[in-house]
Formats: sequence, structure tokens, C-alpha cells
Amino acid sequence: MTNNLLNVPLKQTEPINLGEKISEVIKSQFFQPASNFENDLNYLTSLRNSITEISNTSISTISSIDKCYEYYSVLQILETKFPKDSIEFGWFITLYLKPIGPISIRSIKYEILNIIFQIGSIYSKLALNESRHLDEGLKKSCQFFQLSAGCFQIIKTIVTSINSNPNSNLEIPGDFQNSTISCLIELMLAQAQETIWQKAINSDTTKDSVIARLSIQTSEYYSNSLKNAKNSDYIKLDWMNHITIKYYHFLAAAHYRSSIIALNSFQYGEQVAHLRIASDAITKALKFKKYVNEFVLEDLMGLSEIVKTKLRTAEKDNDLIYLKLVPKENDLKPIIGVSMVKPIESEEFTKPLPKDTIFKDLLPYVIIHYAQALRERQDEYLKTSIIEPIQALDQIIIKFLNERNLPSSIDALQQPENIPDAILNHSREIMNLGGINIIENLLKDISNLSYECKHLVQECQNRIDKDKQEDQMLREKEGTTRWNRPDTEKAASIPIAKIQRMNEYLQQAKNGDEVIIQRFNEIREPLEVYMGGLTSLNKYIPNSNYIKLDKNISNIVIELRDYLSQIDSLKTDRINFLHNIEIKNRNNNILPKLIDEYKRNKNQLYDNHGEFKPTKFELIYEDHIKLFNSEISFLYQTKTNQQEIENKIDIINKKFIQEYTTNVNSTLKKRQTALQNLDTSFIKYKEILTNLNEGLKFYNDFISKGNNVLKECQEFLNKRRVESRDLEIEIQRNLQYQNEQNQRSITPDITATGNNHRDEALAPDVQLVSPRTQKSNVWDPNSNIKFG
Repeated sequence: MTNNLLNVPLKQTEPINLGEKISEVIKSQFFQPASNFENDLNYLTSLRNSITEISNTSISTISSIDKCYEYYSVLQILETKFPKDSIEFGWFITLYLKPIGPISIRSIKYEILNIIFQIGSIYSKLALNESRHLDEGLKKSCQFFQLSAGCFQIIKTIVTSINSNPNSNLEIPGDFQNSTISCLIELMLAQAQETIWQKAINSDTTKDSVIARLSIQTSEYYSNSLKNAKNSDYIKLDWMNHITIKYYHFLAAAHYRSSIIALNSFQYGEQVAHLRIASDAITKALKFKKYVNEFVLEDLMGLSEIVKTKLRTAEKDNDLIYLKLVPKENDLKPIIGVSMVKPIESEEFTKPLPKDTIFKDLLPYVIIHYAQALRERQDEYLKTSIIEPIQALDQIIIKFLNERNLPSSIDALQQPENIPDAILNHSREIMNLGGINIIENLLKDISNLSYECKHLVQECQNRIDKDKQEDQMLREKEGTTRWNRPDTEKAASIPIAKIQRMNEYLQQAKNGDEVIIQRFNEIREPLEVYMGGLTSLNKYIPNSNYIKLDKNISNIVIELRDYLSQIDSLKTDRINFLHNIEIKNRNNNILPKLIDEYKRNKNQLYDNHGEFKPTKFELIYEDHIKLFNSEISFLYQTKTNQQEIENKIDIINKKFIQEYTTNVNSTLKKRQTALQNLDTSFIKYKEILTNLNEGLKFYNDFISKGNNVLKECQEFLNKRRVESRDLEIEIQRNLQYQNEQNQRSITPDITATGNNHRDEALAPDVQLVSPRTQKSNVWDPNSNIKFG
């Protein structure tokens, strides 16, 4: 068993009764008895708990991986049959010095990620269990490391997809984020490559050039792993030191082998140069020996002794015999790495899901989900087609009566001293709603939210201004010719346009707020009267002298009272109607009809690819919604009745006005004005409350969407800063290259003479090309937020 490589520690989790948790979901969301699936539920609990029994000390065979693959397959099925956030799973992060957690997340996808991690961890342990003294053991070890890298590659792909989905609300723990997972991928590839290198040096026939190329590639994998480890908060120091030593070790090994090639080609100066680089790499490696395994240090010290001995001999021979110029590192021919490994994704992850294994009789959650969507459509239909029109009719009749000074005009005439019941009802309703205090509190909340929105917009603008400032500074420093990237106005045209729209929306909202405040101030005095109760109303409403009405106006008033009574009856009927429709809506769920349709025509509800076709349920919904045709008829009938009453009131009220002007006196007029003012203030009070609630919703929505714009602006600034850094580096490299070229053009080539005895032939497998570089695909988010 090898001791100079690393394995990934298993994550830890506690046993849970998964079957019981699934049972609760079935009962609460699927409307089916969980007892029908008792065997499946027991199987789930047993399988999940068997996964928790796998420990870092118990892994010796492939059976543990088989158990994990079985559970992975089950989770894939659960994800298709149950809501993705229906179950909470808790796992400990174990990469660091001590376990962190448990990190509990309500997500089946989170459980899947952890199981894939477990499989990758087990593969890394199996790789270390193989013998490194036999070719077969090295071959299996290499295969296991590549399979481990494949597992972490799958995690990286899944997490990238989750993070790029704006509709995803799954918070990914840090040990699954890019830097940590990328570190593990590169580490597994480095160790897989190291087994290839080990196999190569065990063979007497492998050329030094091949070993050098294998070594430099191994070093590069360790280097990539180290870069990601430095960006992660979860890779511990002893691992980072181990990876660092491995990076320098194989860098030294590559140059040591290259020194042998140079010696065999009589390139004595290059031999010394390679050995010096190797010696320098070993010196750097030894600075990180703290907490590192003794076997790793033994390997390094063994190479160190060889390099030191070879370097002393080479330098002595070159100084005394060959007298060759020792080139600088940059002038040496690059060692071209050759990769023999890659992440291997096991076929187990891509197998089609087995059908009818567990919960085969469970109604697919897509049916439940679609039923919920249809239920929302039903609610929206009733709201927009019936409930809101009914409420609008009530508002129309209130406005209609208020414009005609009803009922205050006849109240003033018929009740010269008593306070009308309508006014008393208004007073009680205003006090129950919170009166003036509720408006002042809402205005204060709106003011605070408005300030927060302004600050949010300013923060967005600050990011753009910061980039503009930094870009202009660098443009002046480097010159417009070299600094050849778009300026801020062009590069940030999309977020700038969004910020402009945000400012426009806020200005419109500010204007609306000012109108509301003005209206509130206009009715503040009547509201204070309402809040004072009976005593305050008696003081505000003047009494009038009793006027004996003639028979004609008395009949008109009686007729108006009758129509107003009919209006009150309409309102009462509508209140009862809205209550009844709420009950009817609640009692008429479309789900049972969808279940019946699913059972009758199960095969016809899926296309050739097995995708559910929701359009098949449209006819059922259309038929279901006809249940409310009688309510639609009521709407039309009550609207017609209201229009007829309004027409009659309009006619009789004109007669009343003609008669009223001949009978009214100054005290009666004052009483009518007071009553009318109170009526109007009550209506405006309700309108202001509605407007303020709409304002609160606007500002809260603004903040939600504005935070997305702020995130976009921050990402833009971060991206531009990375661009600036890369562009500055590129400019400096170009300037340095130009300076070197200029120096070479005026400096004589001292190596061009006196070296005719030197054999310039290269080893057949060493090529003069640029070093291989690996480019990683970095996700570049492209937000298309349309504000508002």
C-alpha cells in the first residue's frame, strides 16, 4: 500500500429514516396513502443507512462503490418523482482539519452531489490500495484515480449548471464550489499521471526524454491543483505543502532527465543548466516540508542527493574541460509535457434509469405540479374575471353616489340632528383600520424604502463610475494604442441603461408619493373627526332646523331611500357571493380529475421521448372551469341591476335637486356639506390605503430586482478588473519581448564561434515548440435582467 499519495476523505452523515420522510411527503403532497409503498420506504431507509456505515477505515473492496451507485440510481428516481426540495439532508465537510457541519439543505440534488463525492473518495482510496511495485497494480491505481477525477468533474459540471441558473435557489456549500472541486480534479489527475511515470521509470527501456515529458506534465497537474487550493478555504495546510513539494519534485525530475539527454548529446552547458534548475526546485520544495509525509520527503531527498552529485560533477567537468556557456532557463528548449490521463466518468452515471423499480404506482409529481399550476390558473381566473370586477362595481357605485352627494343630502334633510348610521359605520371602520397612524406608518415605511432604493441605485452607479475611473487611469498610463479595449460607456451599455430606467422608475414613484401625501393632508382634519368618535362627530356636523317637507319632496326622498336600500342589498349579496365563491373554489380541486385522466390514458400523456405533455390536460381544465359559469352569470346580472338602479337614481336625484334648492336653508346646507365632506374623506382614505400598499409592493419589488442589477454591476466591475490585470501583463510582456529583441539585435552571438566540435543533434523525441498549456473553461455569466 502506497504512502506518498493522498486520498480524499469520505464525507460524513448521520443515519436518517429516509422512508419516514418520504412517507410524510406522499401523505402531504400526493394525496395517496403511504402504506401502499411500505416495502419501498423500508428499502430506502435501509439503503441510505448502509451508506452512512461506509467509513474511511472500512473500504477494501469495490462493494462500497456498488452500494453508492445503487443509492445514486435511487436518488435519480426520487428526483423525478418527488419535489426537489421535499427532503432535508445533512452532511459534514471533512476536507479541512476537523469536520464542519452538518450542512443541512432541503434538496435531493444536494444528496446526489454528496453521493458522487463519496464515490470519488472511495475510488481515490482504492487507488492507494493497489501495489505500486507491479505494473498491474499501477495500471489499476491509475484507472481508479481517473475515475475519482471523473466523479469530481461531474460535481463541477452540476454545480456550474446550478450556479448559472437564475431560477435556482440552491445554496452550494463551499467544498463543492469551483476552486475546491477543481483542486481535487487536478490532484487526482496528477496522481494518476504519477503512476504512469512510476511505470515508466520501472522499465529499463523507457527513454529519458519520455520520462522527462511525463514528469513535467505531472508537475503541471500538481501546479494546477495548488493554484486552486490557494483559492479554496477547505484545503488544509499539510495538503497544500504536500502538493507544493510534489510540484517542485517533478519539475526537478523533468530537468534531471533533460540533463541526461543533454549529456548524451554532448550539450554540457545545457546539462548544467537543467541540473541547476532541478537543484533550485528541490531547494524550494524543502521549504514546505512541514506536516508532509516522511515517504514524500524520502523521495525528494533521494532525488536531491542524485541531483547534487550530478551537478557538482557536471559543473566541474564543464569548468575544467568543456568550457561551454551555461544558458539561462529562458533560453533552454522547453520540455513538452505529455498527458496520459483524463477524468473518466463511469458508465454507471449515464445508465438509463430502471423503470418500475420503486414507487411504480405513485402518481408522478409532474401531475401534482401541473395540478397546482392549474389551480393557480383557476384562482387567477376567478380573481380577474369575477372577484375584481365585483369589487370594481362596488367602487363605481360608491363614486357614483358621492358625486351626487348621496346619501348626505337626504340625511341632512331627514336627520337634522342625529348622526347618520353610514357616518358612524365609517368612523368605526377607520378606527379599526388604524386611522391616521396607519397612514403615517406606511408613509414612513415608504420613505425608508425609497431611501434604500436610491442608495441601491447609487451603489450600482458607483460600480460603473469606479470602472470608468480605473479604465481612464490605465488608459492614460498605457496609452490609447496599447489599451485597446472598449471604454466603460460601451462595455457597460446594458447595466447603464438599466440604471437609467431605475432612476426613471424612482422619479415616477416619488411623484406618486407626493400626490398621496397631498391627498392625505387634504383629508387629515375629517379623519381626526372620525377618530374622535361620536363626540367629535357631533361637534363637526352642525345641526339644522327641522323642515317640514311637502308631499312631493317627501315622495322623492322615500324613492331615493328605496333605491339606496337596493344598493345596500346589492352590496350584501355581493359579500355573500364572494364568500361562497371562495368556498366553492376551495372545494373544487382539479387534481382528482387529472388523476382519473392519468389512470385512463397514462401512455397518451407522454411523447416518444418519455416527456410529459401537459397539453393533454387543457381540455379537462376548460371543462372544469365551466363550474363557475353560474358565477359569471351572477356578475353580469348584478352589473345590469346596478346600472338600472344608477339610471333610476340619476333621474330621481335630478328631481330631488330641483325641489331641494327651494327648501334648503343655510343651516341645512352646512350640515349637508359636513356630511358630504366626511363621505368623501372616507372614500379617499380607502384609496390612499390601497395606493400606499401598492407603493410598498413597488419598492420591495424594486429592491429585489435592483439587487440583481447591483450584482450584475459588481460582476461587470470584477470582470473588467481581471481584464485590466491580464491586459497589463500582456502589455508588459510585449514590452519586455521588444526590449530583449532590441538587445539581441545589437549584442554579438558569443556562442556562434568556437563550438564546431559540439554535437547539435537533438534527441529524436524532443521538439522545439512552446510548452503545452491547458486552458480551463471559466463560466462567464451573461445576465439579461430586464429591470421592472
